[in-house]
Amino acid sequence: MSLNTLLTQLGLQRHDPHSLEGQLHAMRRDVQHLRQLLSRQTGQTANHWGDQLHEIGSAVATQTGEFAQMAGQEARKGAGMIRRDPLPAIALAGTALLLIRLLSRR
Repeated sequence: MSLNTLLTQLGLQRHDPHSLEGQLHAMRRDVQHLRQLLSRQTGQTANHWGDQLHEIGSAVATQTGEFAQMAGQEARKGAGMIRRDPLPAIALAGTALLLIRLLSRR
């Protein structure tokens, strides 16, 4: 039994690099290598984008919380001002209602 026969039976056939079969085998190996590289690169890119989106989301959440806190403080200040002197708020509400009524007649 020859070495080529033994290798063929084991599924480990040696290919002549200049034969068509050898070239096809080399192309399959290259395609497999490219597929692995592409898969690895895709995974790394997805991780990178995921990390960046997480950072952006965290920053937005932090700023939204700060904005909500500032809005709450301003609302409390406004409520306190209205409790101390309700006349400007009543005048403002009355002016707004009068303006709406005048504009809706046209």
